[in-house]
Amino acid sequence: MRGKARHIMYLAVALAMLFYGVTKLDLTGPWNAVTIFGVVWTLFALLVIAAHLNALLWMNEQRKKELDRIKRMKRNTWERRLQQAVDRGSNRSARG
Repeated sequence: MRGKARHIMYLAVALAMLFYGVTKLDLTGPWNAVTIFGVVWTLFALLVIAAHLNALLWMNEQRKKELDRIKRMKRNTWERRLQQAVDRGSNRSARG
């Protein structure tokens, strides 16, 4: 599955999960571990739904390409930093 169909499927699953979960979770009780878990779980489900709505409604090809370019740049930066750290570590162990 590619593109928007994938986001539609994930959105439907997240909505179903939210509707099912909200009926099972106790969100109105006193603030204890169960209530906090329910609130955090609900917020996480809403975040997933918002991400897929964003991908469906506002993400066009130009924005997607720009985000992919930024992700590649960040990945390359992290790889360079990691390689530099490895190189520094191997230089220290070779001298010591």
